Amino acid sequence: MEVKKRRLAFTLVELLVVIAIIGVLAGLLLPAVQAAREAARRSQCQNNVRNIMLATLNFEGSYKGLPMGAEFGVGTAWTSLILPQMEQDSLYQVLTFQEDSNGNYQWGLTVPGIPGNTARTNPAFAFFRNIWVMEQKVPSFRCPSSIFPAEAADISGDNWIIQRRTPINYLGCVSGVLKDDRRPQNVKTPSGSIGNVEVISDLDGVFIQRINHQRIRRNSQSDGFTGATLASITDGTSNTIAIGECEPDTNVVALMGITRENSASNFGRKDHWPFGSDDVDTTGQGDMSEHLGSTGVPMNLRPVAAGTAAFAEYELSFGSKHRGGANFAFCDGSVRYLDENIDNVIYSRLGSRNSGQIVTVPE
Repeated sequence: MEVKKRRLAFTLVELLVVIAIIGVLAGLLLPAVQAAREAARRSQCQNNVRNIMLATLNFEGSYKGLPMGAEFGVGTAWTSLILPQMEQDSLYQVLTFQEDSNGNYQWGLTVPGIPGNTARTNPAFAFFRNIWVMEQKVPSFRCPSSIFPAEAADISGDNWIIQRRTPINYLGCVSGVLKDDRRPQNVKTPSGSIGNVEVISDLDGVFIQRINHQRIRRNSQSDGFTGATLASITDGTSNTIAIGECEPDTNVVALMGITRENSASNFGRKDHWPFGSDDVDTTGQGDMSEHLGSTGVPMNLRPVAAGTAAFAEYELSFGSKHRGGANFAFCDGSVRYLDENIDNVIYSRLGSRNSGQIVTVPE
């Protein structure tokens, strides 16, 4: 009698069950993997904020004041001033911070522009070497969770272009109450003339300007470098935000390089950049939100269309692509992750250095 041997194999039903189990396990594992990756990105972002704040405090130790926020009428931004403290002295030495009888060093070039390396190496374009710096990538200035392109063309309100401008994900805090980044005023320049420029010398944040429409020099001088001092932070350094995360709006990329900035309130773009800006340089423009933010508006505001009533607040808002909040550096050097649902009054006071209303920072 012949004995039939049983074949060792899966039935179709068994195979489908195994595949279903694997699919369920993969579905359970994938969110955990994504969460672990985001936790690593958030940790790296915290390190970026910490390094920028450490450089800022080292700058304060050298100049006895925190970096000014932006030099309206000239173009310099606070991130340029701390480059030596961030081990980026090679970029710092290329930059020129002046616009006077010795030169008119620009932060953009008339459309259609030229590549930044040409501006740096061609003697005919010596006054445009700042463009080259604005196209360089400093890793500590970018959050690894950001979805904004690594570079983008951008035309200022004065119709001057940077072809490959590099964005930033960290802003200096200029105020705890400001809701509009356009504050043009006719003020006297150091030379005695009158110019229509943004004024931030009277604001309550950390990254302000020491005097209106100032002119700064780097070589052997520090005139105008500083804004607020640590002594002026009467609410306490551990209770005052210095630097916060920001996320430029990817919806504006399609317009960059085609449409120039509109300098009116509730117009423009939610674009954030390091080093300097032609909009900050140009009289009658401004756009401080390219470099500065405010806790006077809520965190992680949803995108709104330019020209709507809420756009000015949207431009100034801090925020991130992390879940439910953003990283902030305080003036004592600490870095904390603040929940996007933080009480608006507490959040506002944390952005002011001298509100007189000291609050406890939420854990």
